[in-house]
Amino acid sequence: MLNIPSSVEDPSYRYKMPRIISKKEGRGNGSKTGIMNMGDVARAVKRDPVYLTKFFGYELGAQSSYTNKESEGERVVINGHHDTHVFQTLVDKFIEKYVLCSGCNLPEIDMVVNKKGVIVATCKACGWNGELDNRHKLATYISKNPPGSGIGFDEEKGKKTKEDRQKERAEKQKKKKDDDDETASYQSEEEKEKKEKKEKKEKKDKKEKKEKKSKKEKKEKDEDEDDDSDGDGEREVKEKKEKKEKKDKKEKKEKKEGKEKKEKKDKKEKKDKKEGKEKKEKKKAASDSEDEASDKSSAEEEELKYDDEIMSATVNDIKEFVKKKGDKLTVADMFEEVRTMQVTKAFDNKLRMFVVVSALFPDGTLNADGVKSRTKYIKEFIKNGKLPFADWIWGFEAYLAANAAATKTWAMALKALYDEDLAEEEHILKYYKGDHDGPGFDASKKAVAPFLKWLETTDDSDDDDSDEDSDSD
Repeated sequence: MLNIPSSVEDPSYRYKMPRIISKKEGRGNGSKTGIMNMGDVARAVKRDPVYLTKFFGYELGAQSSYTNKESEGERVVINGHHDTHVFQTLVDKFIEKYVLCSGCNLPEIDMVVNKKGVIVATCKACGWNGELDNRHKLATYISKNPPGSGIGFDEEKGKKTKEDRQKERAEKQKKKKDDDDETASYQSEEEKEKKEKKEKKEKKDKKEKKEKKSKKEKKEKDEDEDDDSDGDGEREVKEKKEKKEKKDKKEKKEKKEGKEKKEKKDKKEKKDKKEGKEKKEKKKAASDSEDEASDKSSAEEEELKYDDEIMSATVNDIKEFVKKKGDKLTVADMFEEVRTMQVTKAFDNKLRMFVVVSALFPDGTLNADGVKSRTKYIKEFIKNGKLPFADWIWGFEAYLAANAAATKTWAMALKALYDEDLAEEEHILKYYKGDHDGPGFDASKKAVAPFLKWLETTDDSDDDDSDEDSDSD
């Protein structure tokens, strides 16, 4: 079992995960690598195995697939042949981005996707809350498939037996059938009601039609009788005609007013719709400008420099830590503290070396004796970060740029690094024969010129001695 992450060396660390087990299959265009225990690793870090599978694919630039069938079990396939240690390194990288808390560096965070589609987390150990890495390609997939959405990690689901799953499917099918029967019954009753209403309406219309016909016949009969009546009957017919004309005129007026009202209403709705569309477009434009400003500020925050306020505060914190520990300071203590700061502030290994040198040699106190007494600390950070000479010497030169007084003792300090086998002769000569734009490079090159000359002279002397030995033979 490995610690979470595997860089933690404490044997009694409580957070554990199994090692990745992989197997290379096929050859040529059909080559692929299968991961045999992805489900166990994902459950250990409490993340969905699909997230880890997709992360591997994005990082390696290869197609990846995850399946979990009852007949086959969990199976992960990555195209191409890849070594096991590559996958283990990627697991640590995934853990650092989406499992560890930025505050306490423990795997105790609950990861969720908020309403804006941003991946955020809250730590159950220290209470920290904030955003995780939303710039990685995996973030887009997590936003569309958040934890708990159906593909999300469910530890209890993995523990269910085959009988439990069959029972659940049977219950779902039964519930669906009951719902269908209930819907059919409801629809049948509704159709019956409609039919009854239709029959009633037809009867009513038939009755009204019959009554109208009867009235019309009666009216015609009365008019025939009125032809033989006196002037009073003619006046009555005239009044009825006038009433009918007034009624028709009123109905016509009401119809016209109704048409005008409808036109006004349609016009108002059209206007409101247009205004709503314009407001929506303005709101979208404002939102886009805010997003651009946010992206710009994020890009500016990414580029940390050795003389930024954030790095100055970090250096002061590590100085205080070293001073407080005093003689009890160990390499492990120093590495853990600096590593925590690096994860929190998000700076690279070159800046990390600058922080270490600044803390070990505060206020320009760098010298040869100091290098010899603190060799084990410097060596640990070079070895752990797998830094080439050009990268870790950058940290010393940035230190010289921040502490000009140390330039006087820099040549002897570099010789001490050489004597302690931290710097090779060929690397030193090759580096200083080139041109670099790092902070403090020019001052460093000028200060170590005598030492470089000594290295070249020594090298020539060794060659001459070798030639003389050949001649004597």
